[in-house]
Amino acid sequence: MTQPANPAPPSLRIPEINGLRGLAIVAVMWHHLTIALAFHPPVVFGVSTGPLLLNGWTGVNLFFMLSGFVLYLPYAAQKRQIRNSSDAWIFYKHRFFRLIPLYYVVCVTTLVLGGHLAQPHQNGALREAVAIMTFTFPLHHGTFVPPSNWALWSIGTEVLFSVVFPILALLAARRGIKPILLCALLLSLAVRAIRALDPPLAGPDWIADALLLGRLDEFVIGMALAAAYVHRTCWRIPTTTSGLLAAVLLFTGWYGFHACISRAISFEWMAVLCNVFDLGLTLLLLTLLNGAPWLRFLRWRILQLPGMACYSIYLWHLPVMNAYGLFKGNTQPAFIAAALLTTLFLAMLTYRFIEFRAAPDWRALFLFGPRAPAAATSDTLPRHESTLPPPRQPQPQPSR
Repeated sequence: MTQPANPAPPSLRIPEINGLRGLAIVAVMWHHLTIALAFHPPVVFGVSTGPLLLNGWTGVNLFFMLSGFVLYLPYAAQKRQIRNSSDAWIFYKHRFFRLIPLYYVVCVTTLVLGGHLAQPHQNGALREAVAIMTFTFPLHHGTFVPPSNWALWSIGTEVLFSVVFPILALLAARRGIKPILLCALLLSLAVRAIRALDPPLAGPDWIADALLLGRLDEFVIGMALAAAYVHRTCWRIPTTTSGLLAAVLLFTGWYGFHACISRAISFEWMAVLCNVFDLGLTLLLLTLLNGAPWLRFLRWRILQLPGMACYSIYLWHLPVMNAYGLFKGNTQPAFIAAALLTTLFLAMLTYRFIEFRAAPDWRALFLFGPRAPAAATSDTLPRHESTLPPPRQPQPQPSR
């Protein structure tokens, strides 16, 4: 009697993840543009569009979740393992050379061209420069959001997750991912709830956001989704049902965030609303991983390309917006268009020549040529979620 063939392992090439990254980076850039424009959302049929148009910052939530997913995917599939300190040091080495070269290029360029180093004693510029160059800025409440590039706060959070990732991967190999997920959910909820009692006036919170504690659950949710995907234990419900549930939860989160930030309701609700929104993102990713055909638009090149280069775009967009004076009132369409085009130009250069400087075929990086359909692997992500140095056969991955 013939034995049934073992089911083929799930593909680690997920082009739609690139598309989700593309949506996330567009959302973050839109959020910063609304700040520059002092944007007032319109009212449509008596309903404010603020919850939909003023929550682009939640793209960072998606980045963090995708980061945990992509970073852990090859470990869940046992393509790589962390069994001892030597494996951990290999991981740290690869991670360092994946993240830091581009980080220093952008930061040094920003500090020099912005005049921060020419006037080192003005407005604490010297302190900011030292904190950025030594990567100690996330460790102090006065420096975790560098004025020269606010977006660096989340890079600091990503790096802190990279520091603890080998420990999490080792524990997951020994104890399973579920206990780690439960602990992370409880820890992050508790930290967010405590910090919500004394919220910041605007922007991220030092302890809850920059120091990882209140964001750890998003990374670990991504790890758990990676394990479920590899082991084929994803929650199997009709993709239309899970997609609708995801939409309801995401809109509930956006509406609640808008109400909290405008102080229409108590800010303490933010702690729980983060879990509601993250559950919506989780269902969205489950819908994608279960093969929802209506999400195939995420494979479009116009979404995949910015998703694959989102690390470069993320690092460049605020310095460029500052250089064009968008936050000083230069918000005419010509300045906005020039800032966008300059950001994309610089990002494509650094994506090609710094992030993937060793790539033998630039066409695959830009989804041209015969390798284009496979340009979304868990092994080669062009942003700060990747564990690898520039690959020999670059096929920018799944991953702010």
